[in-house]
Amino acid sequence: MTDPALDGATVDPSVLVDRQAQRRRRLRRSIAVITVLIGIFLIWLVWFSPVLSVQRVEVAGVEGAAALEVIELADIPLGVPIARLDTNAPLQRVLTLQWLAAAEVRRGWPSQVVIAVQPRTAVARTKVGDQWLGVDAQGVAFAPPMPLGKGLIEVSGIGVALRAGVEVLESLPADLLARVSSVSATTRDDVELTLNSGALVRWGSADEADFKSQVLTALLARRAQVYDVSAPELPTTFNERPKKP
Repeated sequence: MTDPALDGATVDPSVLVDRQAQRRRRLRRSIAVITVLIGIFLIWLVWFSPVLSVQRVEVAGVEGAAALEVIELADIPLGVPIARLDTNAPLQRVLTLQWLAAAEVRRGWPSQVVIAVQPRTAVARTKVGDQWLGVDAQGVAFAPPMPLGKGLIEVSGIGVALRAGVEVLESLPADLLARVSSVSATTRDDVELTLNSGALVRWGSADEADFKSQVLTALLARRAQVYDVSAPELPTTFNERPKKP
């Protein structure tokens, strides 16, 4: 192969090799420079540019006033590059809402932040002062963001006692649950049920729920004022009234 500039002359092969090596080095340097420039551009685009900044915040899991409460408490600033957004601080603020069971703050590229929340579901209600609170299946009392549903049974208790009352309530079969008007407890081992008839059931702890339910169902054939199934092997009744003829 000959160089056109040296047409007709003999070219030292080592010179050609050196020129090719120089071209390859210039090409590699050009590629390296372009790669660095692209990297700098991407860093600017993601970390500093307003193109990928927070433009809106949305809430998934609740709507209306509850969603607005979440957004207000999260206090996520608009215009901040989404990659630099601190998601933990808004999350911790949102989790102070007692009516939330769980929450997560997600980046929704290119310009959205989604706060996904799981509200607590009230399975009972309890009264604190003049306010009715919802109680979830774990025995957590909370001020609901909206009115409580109708038909929730009242459970009275504090802390572990409240949790025990809810656990007993949740363990009752449907036929017995329909006869319960309220549940109360002062400790985890002295749960009591008040029936729609006004009769009292001394349930005891939440243990042996199925056995106690079977025993109580059998005892309800008697017209008593008090049914004690706290020791289901030795159930008792008090103040029995004779059956109507």
